[in-house]
Amino acid sequence: MNTVIRLGYTIFAGLILTGMACAATQSFTTSIHFLEPLSFNAAVNPDLGAWSTGPSGRDLVLNTDSSVGGTNAADYIGGAAASTVTVVGSAFNAIDIVANNFVANGGVSINNVPCKYGAAAATTCGGGGIPAAAAPTTGGTALLLGVDVVTTSAHVDGDTAAPTFDIVVSYN
Repeated sequence: MNTVIRLGYTIFAGLILTGMACAATQSFTTSIHFLEPLSFNAAVNPDLGAWSTGPSGRDLVLNTDSSVGGTNAADYIGGAAASTVTVVGSAFNAIDIVANNFVANGGVSINNVPCKYGAAAATTCGGGGIPAAAAPTTGGTALLLGVDVVTTSAHVDGDTAAPTFDIVVSYN
């Protein structure tokens, strides 16, 4: 029994004497980027203008260049205007742009939001939106917004509707 105790003591002493490491240290340096807060300048609502009265189920589209389309474009009377918003923020970081929170009103619901950011081609901001869009330029970058809606009820003379949506811009 004395031999077992001695061996245990001898091994323990050997570990201490050989300088075996029981801990490790690593230094880290963190980085931080300071970015100008994102904001919108001159936000104006897209305006679908005036359309003929008609049944539910009509598709009406206001494009980012203020032209109209959709399967019922022939019902357009006039006054449509896309929205031009200036996105202001850091010129050093890409951004994500997405339309969400579509809320129907007055028998009209939103299918999607056509959008065009800066020099990029027009696309839609609903669903995945525009991921990793270029950083805003100094002074801001134009974001053009239209709206693609469907009528969910018949409309008569004098009816109005004001469906809503949100545009969310965040740093990528």
